[in-house]
Amino acid sequence: MIDPRLTAAWSQRFGLARSPMFGAEADAGDGYHEVLLDGGYGSFGLSVVEERPNPADVAGWAWSSDLPHHVAVTEKDVQVVRWDAAGEAQLYSLTSVNRDLDGFYRYLCRDQLRSNRTVVQHLVSLFGRIRSLVAHAGLPDARSIDAFVTVLGDLIAENAVAREPEAYGLPGDAASLRDALAGPTLEEALSDIRRAPSTLSALALHPHLAVRHAGGQLFQEAHFDLVRAPPLDLFGYVDAATSVPTSRGGTHFTPPALARCIVDHTLLQVADLSSRQHLVLSDPACGSAAFLHEALRGLRRAGFNGALRIVGRDISASAIAMARFTLTLGLMDWKPAGGAELDLLVEDALSHSRFPEADITVMNPPFISVIAQTEEQKAQLRAVVGDRAGSRGDYSMAFVSRALEALRPGGALGTLFPANLLTHEAATSWREHLSSEGDVRLLASIGDFGLFSQALVHVACAVIAKGQPRQPEFTALVTENDPGATGDALRELRKTAGTPPAIAVGDEHWKLFASDSAVLAKKMPWRILTPHQRRVLDAIEARQTPTVGDLFDIAQGVQTGNLKVFLFDDEAFRRLRLPASEQQYFRDAIMTDSIEDGRIVKYYHLFYPHGPNGPLFANEVELAAAVPTYYRQVLKSNEQPLRNRASIVRAKRSDWWGLMHPRAGAFAFDKRPRIVSKFFGADGSFALDEDARYLPSTGHVWSPKLQSHRVQPSQNDNPASDAVNEPEESDINVSVSLDVMRAYTALFNSRAFMKLVSFRSVTIAGGQFDLSSRFVCPVFLPNLWEQGEDPLSGEVVRQLARATMANERGQSPNPVDVDRLVSRLYGVAELGEV
Repeated sequence: MIDPRLTAAWSQRFGLARSPMFGAEADAGDGYHEVLLDGGYGSFGLSVVEERPNPADVAGWAWSSDLPHHVAVTEKDVQVVRWDAAGEAQLYSLTSVNRDLDGFYRYLCRDQLRSNRTVVQHLVSLFGRIRSLVAHAGLPDARSIDAFVTVLGDLIAENAVAREPEAYGLPGDAASLRDALAGPTLEEALSDIRRAPSTLSALALHPHLAVRHAGGQLFQEAHFDLVRAPPLDLFGYVDAATSVPTSRGGTHFTPPALARCIVDHTLLQVADLSSRQHLVLSDPACGSAAFLHEALRGLRRAGFNGALRIVGRDISASAIAMARFTLTLGLMDWKPAGGAELDLLVEDALSHSRFPEADITVMNPPFISVIAQTEEQKAQLRAVVGDRAGSRGDYSMAFVSRALEALRPGGALGTLFPANLLTHEAATSWREHLSSEGDVRLLASIGDFGLFSQALVHVACAVIAKGQPRQPEFTALVTENDPGATGDALRELRKTAGTPPAIAVGDEHWKLFASDSAVLAKKMPWRILTPHQRRVLDAIEARQTPTVGDLFDIAQGVQTGNLKVFLFDDEAFRRLRLPASEQQYFRDAIMTDSIEDGRIVKYYHLFYPHGPNGPLFANEVELAAAVPTYYRQVLKSNEQPLRNRASIVRAKRSDWWGLMHPRAGAFAFDKRPRIVSKFFGADGSFALDEDARYLPSTGHVWSPKLQSHRVQPSQNDNPASDAVNEPEESDINVSVSLDVMRAYTALFNSRAFMKLVSFRSVTIAGGQFDLSSRFVCPVFLPNLWEQGEDPLSGEVVRQLARATMANERGQSPNPVDVDRLVSRLYGVAELGEV
């Protein structure tokens, strides 16, 4: 006898979410068929059956469900089929699999696909063809999604859809759309789509599986194509690009794996969920319903059987069309005994004074920074959040605040938002408001940028309960930019069953642990630090270690406002053929690619018509006389765009040929040694500028504060006098100071220092940190001028200085050795292990 409990046991063992593979359709045959869903590479289809199924059949199931593998378990054996290798089914005895079940799952995670011809790409190609037919029929491009879901409905249910389009969540004029598209071109497209392309043509498409299990990714990709590119014509060509404003550029489409995990954790915060008679589930920025669809499946897993109302809002009609189709089909698969109602509207949820009341809200609101917001969005943010938005408020803050406000007592909110809101000082009062209005149950910082296929963002997640007893601890999760780490972390999070873990788990790429809720009530950033990291920071602080801001002035580099006019690489500069008399007005400059592994490897030529006291040229006549060739070849032809630069207009400057922000009074004419850095960087992103030769155009200048490296004042020779000799600038031992600057360069380039930066700064794709002063000034930094005078620590300073000198000669130091030296200067040996 086969054991139907096996799917539940494996789900719990691996930390995977269960969902029935099939609905009412008859494709399945005998046995028990489910999908086990992971946050990374480890999702698979699972069938518990009497006899092994045909590998080609189950490969089609897996491909259609966007799952790498199908696993069939019989009484005696286990068959594993990867859809791109259906002819190479692997067979194992059930005994051997049970003997090392975790090893078996690790094998599934490692055995990755060799083909990128996924069902999502396959159906997105169908969307492209449908879109072309819509254009050929003379219909608006905005109807492409309506046409697409109509065709998908036909593929799924055929004649039933034609009789009852609304019952399948299709537009009321689905019949008219079908007639407009009808013809041999559509028939050819439908014939092509029923099988996988090319060498995978043995795989049959099961459209109901695709919508049920891959619909979230499919519709988001189709929507992205719709807003990103003009339609294809019937010959596959794209019209010329046009510059047309599109709706919410800050909307980042939701990874279904992440949505699923956040939904599950949110549902677990509603204590009486299975016994509730009524429930309102809401997403005020629902997109194509990635969150709502996962929540519907989650409610099924949780055993909810009351009356359900699903509320979704979005400003995109196409998004609501996809949401209606997805959720209607989802409710065909399952609806609670109390019934279900869909309330989906095309509207801006923030245009109303309140969101609809809800028991559970799950969402991925639009991320729009202050510089990208329209005037209307700024007004909405201010109306909802008020002064709590600070000076750099993100549009998502308004959605989170209003969703929490609309949450009923006993309910829970699960949301994504930009990770920088966890640490921005300007968001302090907003964070305080969240913790006072609700009880934070989960905070997560997800560093895996690959989760978001169409955006490069660093995402935070929060789950907040309202009107419930406050818990002394919350669950904290942090992952790095590693898809495998994200999958491992989300699986472990699911295993916690909604409560903080008793013991911290994870590896060097991710950590899941319990954190004291009291830290959220303080006027401090919500840094998600592991207990070990917190101990290290506390130890550094206990030593009264100064900060970067105590010892260095950090200034953003010069800003030209038009790089192609002012900045040239060697080849472009040679082509200008400027005489020496004109070249004297150019300074050496550095860009992002100028610094590699702690060395300046490339520099640029920057036109710099500025002096310590202002512009070098009083008028255009003087400019043309001083640099006639450059003026004639470059400047004059670009006069209008240069005049139109925002800061030039705002300041009513007459020197339209000048840099937007020349930094003349900051560092441009300071000849003391300094350190230059990239704007976004990691270890290896700093270099010593010993002669103050370079002007960063994309980067920062780190100049030591004078008081930090002056020698200690000595007592007056007269013992009766209390007077102290003030040191002159000449009192500074230049060679000692230069050695210290070399040591700092090695320290800044160390992994240990960048780990401290990671606790304060925000990340972009690739794991680079924002090195702006507002992020790095609070980072702890030892005073090496003081430590250099100590016999023991002074030798460590000199070793770091020698490491920089060796690196400049091309002899890269061992990073482990450098971290060890840096840890000694901080006085905390564990720093190198964080």
